Amino acid sequence: MSMDQESVAIITEALKAEGIDLIVTLPEEPTSSLIHALREDAFFTIVDAASEGSGIAAAAGASLSGRTAVFVTGVAGMLVGTWALSQVGTIFGAPMVVMASYRGDFGDSSGIPGSQSLMFKQVCEPLLKALQLPYLIVDRKDALKRKMRDAVFACRDFEKPVVMLLAGEVLYP
Repeated sequence: MSMDQESVAIITEALKAEGIDLIVTLPEEPTSSLIHALREDAFFTIVDAASEGSGIAAAAGASLSGRTAVFVTGVAGMLVGTWALSQVGTIFGAPMVVMASYRGDFGDSSGIPGSQSLMFKQVCEPLLKALQLPYLIVDRKDALKRKMRDAVFACRDFEKPVVMLLAGEVLYP
C-alpha cells in the first residue's frame, strides 16, 4: 500500500520550506511513494542506507556538519536504530529528523495482522520515552505541515534527533 499522495505533496513542500534537501532512507513499503517523489525532485539529494545504523550515522554526520537531514524509514527500522539514535542524540547532539511510518497505530490499514502490528504500538512509544528521544505522532494531513516545522525547530533547538511517526490518514489513503 502506497502512502497517501496528498501527504507526499505536503511533506515535499514542507521539507523545501524548511530548507531540508538531504534525505537518507532505508527504503520500505509504506513510504516508498514519498521516497520516489523526493527522488524525482531535483531539489533533493537522496542517500540510500544499507542498514538502520548507517542511515542514522549518515543523517547525523550531515547534521553535525551544519546541514539538517531527514532519515526516512519504517517503524521497524526506527526501532532497530534506536540505540544509534540515542547515541547521536545524547553523546553527539546531532539535530536530525527521523520520519517513520507508524505501523500498528490506530487506523493502520497496512494489511499486517493486528496481533503483529500491535507489537509496534506496544514497543515503539515506551522505547522512545525510555531513551528520552522526543517524538510526535502525525495522523492528520491538516496538521502535517505544522508538525514538520515543529519537528525541525525542535531538533535544532534540542540539538538531538526528533522522531515523527506517520500514521492514520497521513500514511494510509
